[in-house]
Amino acid sequence: MDHSTQRIIIIGGSIAGLFAGLLLRNLGWSVSIFERSTEALANRGAGITTHNELYAALRQADLKLRPLMGVSSVGRVMFDREGNTVGTLELPQILTSWGFLYRFLRENFPDTDYQHGHTLSDIRIGPDHVDAIFENGRTARGTYLIGADGIRSSTRALLLPESNARYVGYTAWRGLVDERDVPAALLAHTGERMAFCLPPGEHFLGYWVAGPDDDLTPGRRWYNWVWYRPASADTRLHELLTGIDGNVYMEGIPPHLIQPNFVAAMKADASNLLAPFLAKTVWATNRPFLQPIYEASSERLVFDRCITIGDAAFTARPHIGMGVSKAADDAARLAEAFCSHPDSSSGAVTRSIEHFTIALKNWEAQRLAFGRATVQQSANLGAYVAGSSENVAIKRLHAYYRQPEIVMQQIAAGNPYLYLNTDVCISLNLK
Repeated sequence: MDHSTQRIIIIGGSIAGLFAGLLLRNLGWSVSIFERSTEALANRGAGITTHNELYAALRQADLKLRPLMGVSSVGRVMFDREGNTVGTLELPQILTSWGFLYRFLRENFPDTDYQHGHTLSDIRIGPDHVDAIFENGRTARGTYLIGADGIRSSTRALLLPESNARYVGYTAWRGLVDERDVPAALLAHTGERMAFCLPPGEHFLGYWVAGPDDDLTPGRRWYNWVWYRPASADTRLHELLTGIDGNVYMEGIPPHLIQPNFVAAMKADASNLLAPFLAKTVWATNRPFLQPIYEASSERLVFDRCITIGDAAFTARPHIGMGVSKAADDAARLAEAFCSHPDSSSGAVTRSIEHFTIALKNWEAQRLAFGRATVQQSANLGAYVAGSSENVAIKRLHAYYRQPEIVMQQIAAGNPYLYLNTDVCISLNLK
């Protein structure tokens, strides 16, 4: 057993865990990250949008930003099935990739304090410590434990077992295409804009991200595309997630195990449903991957000496485009709360456990309100993909959120706070 004082244990070594680790190390805490995966995470995930909160957290962590943190997009454009332009919107944004940001954070966190191959199996909270017990037989002791282990959080399952992730009725096909393999018509039609197409009951978008070796040079980038498609939970989803090895991967199927006939059917549908240059881009994807879409909400985030952040606390559907920025902001605000802890070396004049307890309760209240608002807004944005309904109110919701101008304004919006619950945004000084 590791016996350490004033130590923070972080479960999960992805974006949320790395942000929390870097920010809390700056406050003088000893931080150890335990990641369940036995391999590096750098090649997981695809494109993401950036927000002010992400950059604020990077600066708070005293990280020196690269001159370019992603690809500059000048706006959005939507196409119909024939490839005609339905609408455009000027909306400057920096678009990056999950791997690009992960590698940037990971290279700033010491290897000696980042452990792979540790799956959490139990948590034991003592009067002045918390123990994390792992399936490999190891136990780590710290002053606090932060669960940052994603939508399938072992931390949340142990602390709040009733808070399960819920499948929302559709999947996302995704792909990354080398710019050299992208049809010339795509760049001619989209330029440096995020592209949208809305087949009936479905939703497609695509944009440029950094290419191999995080190269942002035009001509060496990747085109990242996402296609949301309904899949019934009782039949179709099970079929799609059954691999060529016969196993069912309900949490997400490895790309190389997806049955070839499903990939072929998806590409054939692209030719029938998408603008021609978008369909050709899908066809140019060597190994698309498939993601079942889930959402999750927590009723609590603080459990004595244990805390959950990022997707372990709330997982919104991807449409809002805030997963990474929310994780960064969760960690940044949590670090501010830890400034009130008597063992923090932040230099505060008056600190006490009581003061810290109040700061942590305030943090929890704010993040609960914000998490609920992001889950609700992203559910609204994906309403028309989830399937038809006879309910008049739901029909109106579907119709509203598939209007081209609404889609272009609100999907992965540069300032999503404009569209979140007003009371939440006012309480967090976001409006």
